[in-house]
Amino acid sequence: MTNKKRSVGILGAGISGLSAAYKLSKNNIAITVYEKDDQVGGAIKTHNENGWLVEEGPNTLMVKHQQVWDFLKELDLINKSIEAGKTAKKRFIVKDGQPTPLPMSPSNFLTTNLFSAKAKFRLLKEPFIPQSNKADESIADFITRRLGREPLDYAVNPFVSGIYAGDPKKLSVKHTFEPLWDMEQQHGSLLKGMFKRDRNSNPPKRALLSFEKGNQQLPMTIANALGNTVQTETKIQSVLKSGERWTVEGQQKNGTFTDEHDIILSTLPAHSLSAIFEDTIFAPLNDLPYAPLCVVALGFSDNQIGHPLDGFGMLIPEVENCKTLGALFSSSLFPGRAPKNHQLLTCFIGGARNPELAEKSENELRTIVLDEISKLLNITGEPTYSHFRFWPKTIPQYEVGYDKVLNQIAEIENQKNGLFIVGNFRGGVSVPDCILSGFETAKKVQTFLKGR
Repeated sequence: MTNKKRSVGILGAGISGLSAAYKLSKNNIAITVYEKDDQVGGAIKTHNENGWLVEEGPNTLMVKHQQVWDFLKELDLINKSIEAGKTAKKRFIVKDGQPTPLPMSPSNFLTTNLFSAKAKFRLLKEPFIPQSNKADESIADFITRRLGREPLDYAVNPFVSGIYAGDPKKLSVKHTFEPLWDMEQQHGSLLKGMFKRDRNSNPPKRALLSFEKGNQQLPMTIANALGNTVQTETKIQSVLKSGERWTVEGQQKNGTFTDEHDIILSTLPAHSLSAIFEDTIFAPLNDLPYAPLCVVALGFSDNQIGHPLDGFGMLIPEVENCKTLGALFSSSLFPGRAPKNHQLLTCFIGGARNPELAEKSENELRTIVLDEISKLLNITGEPTYSHFRFWPKTIPQYEVGYDKVLNQIAEIENQKNGLFIVGNFRGGVSVPDCILSGFETAKKVQTFLKGR
């Protein structure tokens, strides 16, 4: 292998790495993207089988930033995207063993049986709750303090499981629900902040998207645009600084290789960095917690399901004492997810709530999930299709005090001249978050190279 001057080695072909690579490739910078798997996309994996389309990783993209819209347009993916239908706005929360619609308007909030009259009255007191002077706070403490216990149990807790597979008693509101944190900091109240935001904002179009061939179509399209600069089935063994440049050593099908780069942009999981860079400065990142998660996709014929599946999906609060975290109504969200006259449910189990469950066998988990969702959605009989994916370390947990982790990463970059670190542990866990983080890091790399 040979490298040109002013080259960038990108470790990992997940969405963060591919987005950064794409931006850099447009600026006359030589790039090489190293990926250990035989496919690009990281956790964005789509499984197609006999008319069933299962997302093993992220199921949707909530696109709300103009940069992301522009990126999809540049990739010619707008006309290949699918926007979720109106039913996606309806979300079910399980209460007392029954899927109950989450109120999405003030009038629905007043009439819903999801919250008691006491909880509704408590919400009216929110503007008068004193602002906290803490530097950080758990989601659970923040929501309980400002809104009360029931909104935590029957709204926030299940959404935290759905987004982060996390524990609201541990996760930082500052780093996971930053808009809520900012509302209190800037306006002293969530209700006041929402009112002022709605009056003053003029955001780009928001849409919940997927793609005709599934979400993996996005990273594959980026990789195709990058061409042979993306090297799959390439295992990185070490990355070391050699004078002003970086030396990358690794293994490919045809043997070992050694490359040199001016810049290293790492998108690898935080816990893997100390071994590859062979430096104890990375050691504190080894303990960054990740939640294990198992995806159990189940397919049924229409006549097996009593529930109309007229929504985005169903989330199950911790207080309901179920093992399943929730289920997406995948074939209600997007077309082409199940054969004709069939429905696909994508279910989740494990997470920070029950980490030990994620490691059970496929048959055990299938039995647990089938038993619970059959009762909740009035399903009869066995599924006509099932698919299973275990993620031992899927989503980094932005716990209280996460500023310390971010400061550690910044300090590593300060000490390791020419190293840039990005990934879902820095800047957000959603696909659009990772795209924007990749773009931002690419800009930092360009600025660094201009100064040399």
